[in-house]
Amino acid sequence: MNTQNRLLTAMLASSMLVTPLAQADGHELQALKNQVQLLMQRIEQLEQQPPQVVAQQTSVAAPVVTSGNNKVRLNVSGQINRGVLVADDGTNTDSFHVDNDASSSRLRLIGEADLSPTLTVGTAIEVELASNSTAAVNQIDKSGVGSGTFSERRVEFYFTDANWGKLWVGQGWTASEDTSEYDLSGTALAGYSSTADMAGGLLFRNSDGSLSATNVGSVFLNFDGLGRRDRVRYDTPNLNGVTLSVSAVEGDAWDAAITYAAKYSYAQVVAALAYSDPQDLASHDSRVNGSVSVLFNSGFNVTLAAGEDDAGTSADPNFYYAKLGYQANLNRMGLTAFSIDYHHTDEIGVSMDEGKSYGLQLVQNFDDWSTEGYVGLRTYELERSGGSFQDLDVLLMGGRVKF
Repeated sequence: MNTQNRLLTAMLASSMLVTPLAQADGHELQALKNQVQLLMQRIEQLEQQPPQVVAQQTSVAAPVVTSGNNKVRLNVSGQINRGVLVADDGTNTDSFHVDNDASSSRLRLIGEADLSPTLTVGTAIEVELASNSTAAVNQIDKSGVGSGTFSERRVEFYFTDANWGKLWVGQGWTASEDTSEYDLSGTALAGYSSTADMAGGLLFRNSDGSLSATNVGSVFLNFDGLGRRDRVRYDTPNLNGVTLSVSAVEGDAWDAAITYAAKYSYAQVVAALAYSDPQDLASHDSRVNGSVSVLFNSGFNVTLAAGEDDAGTSADPNFYYAKLGYQANLNRMGLTAFSIDYHHTDEIGVSMDEGKSYGLQLVQNFDDWSTEGYVGLRTYELERSGGSFQDLDVLLMGGRVKF
């Protein structure tokens, strides 16, 4: 605080004392002098402090989330994703209040500290609370599925360095996780290559109207690697858009993947290819899978995915998936995205079923609310040697709010 400001403050204080001084007795006069002296001492203290400290003391502090360790940055985030699922199984029509398994409700804590200008150590704890998951509800159990139960998604620490890559340790994504699901359409909330996420628990009805024991999730797979497991994983630094990843997974399983991401003058491209050896974690001997998605500057986009298991038998389970979409800012609320897709599975399950699924998707972004609203329509068809099933039609409407 400069001398001019100090004089101005003193003059203001003195003017406030003129009228009281005219009527004050000796004791009151001395009290007022003491107040002025305290005021001037406070001015001296503020003058000696840095400007940022003065600002902190003279403004109301905003609520913040802090770490118990002042050397660590703590970030809290998450989302709620709820919807209504309506299903027509050929005989009955049922509705369910659900959590969308395509991107479940969850809570996330990320803590990071910089060890050097290029090296960062981090920790991640992420849990989901998916009451009535779309992957679990069915015609028999319509409510209470997964209610009140947390399940871990990530419990890990990691080191990331701009020159040496990233090392992950703990429960989290394996190298092959998500490699069947690269998708730039903007409609994944309403439908993507894992089509069973929309209604995986629903049971097919036999042609006579009785419920079978076969659900959507056991037929419509997308062979997406080894998922999230306890593992040690390493990613190389990004080299012209290319990253190599490998992980050693619990149960002596392992996997490797190569991913690519680039932006050209005419389009954005992402792609992934993975190989995994599940050892005793699954019935197949090995798996190859991948996906590619291209978003053109015009807003049109195409997504493809495929995969195959080596089952050690004469028939190897496989799938392929295709999506065509369009996205644009059609209003002031945010991006609007449309798409249609097709999913085909073959030789999956002990009965060597063949599955076909067709879908329509719409997602509207509400940027100011950090929210997306979505609608998805899908038909599941199941063919089985020696059996006959009715088609299953589903409608999912919902919203995801992030924080």
